[in-house]
Parts: sequence; structure tokens; C-alpha cells
Amino acid sequence: MKLIVISSPTPVLNEHEIINSLFEEGLEIFHMHKPDFSKEGTENFIRQIPSKYHNRIALHSDFQKFHSLEELTAHKGKYDYAFLSPIFDSISKAGYKSKFDLNKLKNSSLLSSRREVGGEVFALGGINEDKIEICRELGFAGVSVLGAIWNSKNPVEKFKRLKLLCHAERSEASVLDSSLLSE
Repeated sequence: MKLIVISSPTPVLNEHEIINSLFEEGLEIFHMHKPDFSKEGTENFIRQIPSKYHNRIALHSDFQKFHSLEELTAHKGKYDYAFLSPIFDSISKAGYKSKFDLNKLKNSSLLSSRREVGGEVFALGGINEDKIEICRELGFAGVSVLGAIWNSKNPVEKFKRLKLLCHAERSEASVLDSSLLSE
């Protein structure tokens, strides 16, 4: 599974040091989500990241975020990848609750069939270590994290744990058949 890190929409102490460390630890895709930044602010932010990583940066405002399988289907073939959210209750946005039925997602072939949706689909919302295997079983191409990283006391160590779980082989036991499904 792939792992995308989305920036905090608000400033974070030592943010560029953290971002650069994430890249050094193997971050493949970083979505810059700074909705209040001007064009100049965006350019200044990116300049503080070594140019060797610029090809791994995407402006989050340029990507589609869907909130239902129906929306995803309606935009079939219009993107390389998209976000479906919130899969679980948000970590970064208090009160932003998931409306997805995990059984419905599990039984849908949309997530696992790139041909059906025209691009890869990433889970977003409430993703933490305990949700990675569930997302894999649901058929997501990967996960996107924001609150798990930026609300962590040690964002780089958190990233390393998430990355390890994303790249791990599918576990023997089905997480979806456990009590996590009833959350």
C-alpha cells in the first residue's frame, strides 16, 4: 500500500524540518494543503524543501476528494488517484464523523479495481496504525494521513511506523472480521 502525507493546514513548529525528515525516511508523496497561503506563500513554503524532493510534492487543492462511492463512480476516469473520506472519524477535525459502512465498502469492487474507477483510491480520515490493515482489506491503493502525523509528539517516528505497516504483507487474520468492524 502507498502512504501519502498531507500537510497541516495551519503552521506547525519545525514544520520544514519534519517534512524534510519525512522525505529522508522515504516519503513518496507529500500533499501541501495550505488553503490560506497566497501563490507567493506557497512558493516560499516549497523553497524550504530541497529541490530533489519537489517532484514528490502535490498541491492538495489540485486533487479530488470524494465523500461517497457514488461520487467516485460519477467521476470515473478523470484522475490518476483520488481520496475517499472520511473513512473513519477524523483525527484532525473534531466532530467530523465517518458515514461509510465498512461492510458496503468491503463488498464493493470499486476500490480494488482501478479499471472501474479510472485511478487509484486512497483512504483519508481517521487513519492510524490500527486502520492500515482494514484499509488494505477494503481494497484501497493506499492511505492518506494528516492528523496522525501532525498531532503526534514525534511525527517522523509516527511516519516510520505507518510506512512499515503500509509496506507489510497482508496479515493472516482478517481484521474486518474482528471487532474493529463494529466501530
